[in-house]
Amino acid sequence: MIAPLRWAALLSVLVSVGVFFAGAGAAQAAPACGVLSTGAAPQAAAAVRSACGLIGTPYSWGGGHGATPGPTYGLCDPANGAPNDCNVRGLDCSGMVRYAYDLAVGEDVINGTTRTQWPTSRAVARYYRADGTAPLLPGDLVYFGNTASTIHHVAMYLGQGWIVEAPYSGGYVQVAALSSHGDYYGAIRLYGSGSSSTTPPTTPPAGGGQYWVDTFSNAPVYGSPTSTSSTGTLYQGTNYVYCKAWGREVSSGGSLNHWWLKTDPDVGPGGQWVSAFYLSRWGNDTAKDNNGTTIPDC
Repeated sequence: MIAPLRWAALLSVLVSVGVFFAGAGAAQAAPACGVLSTGAAPQAAAAVRSACGLIGTPYSWGGGHGATPGPTYGLCDPANGAPNDCNVRGLDCSGMVRYAYDLAVGEDVINGTTRTQWPTSRAVARYYRADGTAPLLPGDLVYFGNTASTIHHVAMYLGQGWIVEAPYSGGYVQVAALSSHGDYYGAIRLYGSGSSSTTPPTTPPAGGGQYWVDTFSNAPVYGSPTSTSSTGTLYQGTNYVYCKAWGREVSSGGSLNHWWLKTDPDVGPGGQWVSAFYLSRWGNDTAKDNNGTTIPDC
């Protein structure tokens, strides 16, 4: 038998829980896939409709990256959560948006993986996390990752906070909330108009001491500023470096640079060196970050 005071306390808890759940609203159901807001260019709206026509297509890691856009067998790689994808004919996230735009405009306008799609020169507008989602229009491609060099996923914006995406191995092309991904990085627009943001993220990763720079292509990295044996790769995009040192010349045509920047590459061990030749904003023998600050000596 429960003592009266303990019974009263238990009853109070049960009532409180009941009130909580009675007041909690059900999770919002995903809408039917389609153009969910106005303002998109005709090509972008057509791309949304094409992407919606792919709902239910199997996800396949590496799928959709053949010589021409469209579903292909993917890659089996358990380390990337894709143990069976070489046996699945489908699309991965970047293959899906590539195929949707090709179906819409009859041209392969956004080939490549997520990290190589993001910096495309075909973008007519570009937005970052700090801009929020208000500027986004249907057909915009939204990218996820904490930095440009760690972008790992792309989806197509539908409007009203919803996206269509190829989500993960074992999944299918689906509609989801943009907010279901916690690391929205930014978006690009391929058709239409819009004022691009001029303020990419400047907050460095935890630890401090980094300087943000833009690299115009994938760049080899080395164990020292004088080494000639590459140890990895720093991907094209916005990356951070720590400091600079004088080293061997890297040149092409009339462009050259002797400065080397210490960084943590995307492929290979940390604390490697990349030539400042690959910085996209500055000239010969210059090593500055995106704000024009001279990178300090190591």
